[in-house]
Amino acid sequence: VDRARYLIDTIGLSAKMQFEDMNARELHRPYKKYIQRIDEMERIIRFLTDELVKVPGADISPGRVDEFLIYSEKYKLDDVEASLKRTHQDFIHFKESSANIVARRNAALEERYVIQTAITSMSQMPNAFRPNTANVKQDVDQFVFAASRSLLDDEGGTSATRILETMFSNVAGVIPQVDQDRFARALFRATRGNTFTHFQQIAEPMQDPKTDRELHKSVFVVYFQDTTRPGSSVSAMSERIAKICSSFGVNTYRWPSSLEAAEEVRLALTIQVEDQQRLLRAHESFVRSEATSLLEPARHRGNSVIEEWRMFCAKEKSIYATLNLFEGHMNLRASCWYPAADEEEIRRLLIQQSAGHGHSSAMLVADRTMPRKQPPTYIRRNEFTAVFQDLVDTYGKPRYGEANPALFAVVTFPFLFGVMFGDIGHGSMLLMLGVYAIR
Repeated sequence: VDRARYLIDTIGLSAKMQFEDMNARELHRPYKKYIQRIDEMERIIRFLTDELVKVPGADISPGRVDEFLIYSEKYKLDDVEASLKRTHQDFIHFKESSANIVARRNAALEERYVIQTAITSMSQMPNAFRPNTANVKQDVDQFVFAASRSLLDDEGGTSATRILETMFSNVAGVIPQVDQDRFARALFRATRGNTFTHFQQIAEPMQDPKTDRELHKSVFVVYFQDTTRPGSSVSAMSERIAKICSSFGVNTYRWPSSLEAAEEVRLALTIQVEDQQRLLRAHESFVRSEATSLLEPARHRGNSVIEEWRMFCAKEKSIYATLNLFEGHMNLRASCWYPAADEEEIRRLLIQQSAGHGHSSAMLVADRTMPRKQPPTYIRRNEFTAVFQDLVDTYGKPRYGEANPALFAVVTFPFLFGVMFGDIGHGSMLLMLGVYAIR
């Protein structure tokens, strides 16, 4: 296998040949496992490229194919595959760690926004209505106390507990702004209008830990009159609201019991957010340092390592795809097309590569009979005629033995283009652009 691969690699570098598929009927592909391995390697390279694009300042050096082909022999399939798998596992771990850090930071940020909303709401309430049982027992104004009494209270049954039972309960959390209206409608219908939902938009977007996209969210507070059922610690209304919150996948947080408790929680959450931000910056710095090994040039002024691996996979895949066209097990054979003028050069190349390898040799046997199939068209190109040939090929390639219209296009196309764009200013701009592109 290694010897056959080496010969195909040598032929591809030094000769122009097109092989026929000798296994078209049987669909026998003896080198399929190699192509499957390379497909997996290309998938890993695409994943790594997508991750490197997200790294700030990442620059993947463009592919210089000719330079890569000169040094391509230093890469081996097993070594590149092992390096790719190891790097892939590292980046998977980096991605999972980053997602966990972002999720913890987002949770702390969301809870802090909920606490800020609670502080704003409590600061606007009279002292008697703030949800603090100590203040209710000690500092409730007599008029407010009398006005808030239940009509069913007996003369001696008034207490702070009964006042708290008649107060509104709430459920607070954070929801994406795109689901805000649907969430409010679902609550209104499920509770038959017995809830009031307040939304407070969060100014700064949050990063989605799964998709890395920015997501705009809002704080919501659902107010409702909580009446606990006998024998149960949770009311039916609370259960219904909790089910709706669960169906929308929103994050709910505990509403503070007092203004002082809210200030303490906000201070703790601020410290937690700063710690997570610091940890996230350190993690991103570590990922950048690891990405540098993939982005640095493999040689002086050469391709980056990830780009060299990509071109190596493309080359190896084409080699094994060509070997799949050969028939035989021990002795491989395939029909091929080649320019008649290069026959002696190809034969000399095969003899040179076969010398000193014992029974492992390659030879070219020419078939002078009239072929049954239409021979493929091969057109020699250079840097000047390649542009005109590509233009002609967009309309169709000439068949074997036909005249090549690109020869006429070399003369007529610049003339017609000059007729269409005869303005001197426009022509000067195109000339400067062409000179800049050449440099």
